[in-house]
Amino acid sequence: MEKLPDLTGYLVLTLDGPVLEAKDGHSGLLLLDGTWRYAEQMSKVLPACLCARSLPSGFKTAYPRRQADCPDPTRGLASIEALYVAYWILGREPEGLLDHYYWKELFLKSNEALQPQTGFPLADKL
Repeated sequence: MEKLPDLTGYLVLTLDGPVLEAKDGHSGLLLLDGTWRYAEQMSKVLPACLCARSLPSGFKTAYPRRQADCPDPTRGLASIEALYVAYWILGREPEGLLDHYYWKELFLKSNEALQPQTGFPLADKL
């Protein structure tokens, strides 16, 4: 296996870490992209210096999931959805991230109910 780059100062997105907040914006962000089973295997080789963070509950995926091994299907997002939400929380510019995502409109529309309490972008504003 190849050596991983230096991940000091990075956060890794998980389902069980403390909730990601704007104050985490100074940190790098690591997102494991794979099936739940492979993401679990990949996480075993990550350095201990990584702090885990999760996304706030309530976000819904638009991705048509076909996996039976998802630990919590109500919380899991597609990787691009999770990256978009994380960028938005951290105050980073998410513009363009969803441009080629087939389920972009459905994802944004499905999460419109979060807009009043979170300020999450509305589908018709993008």
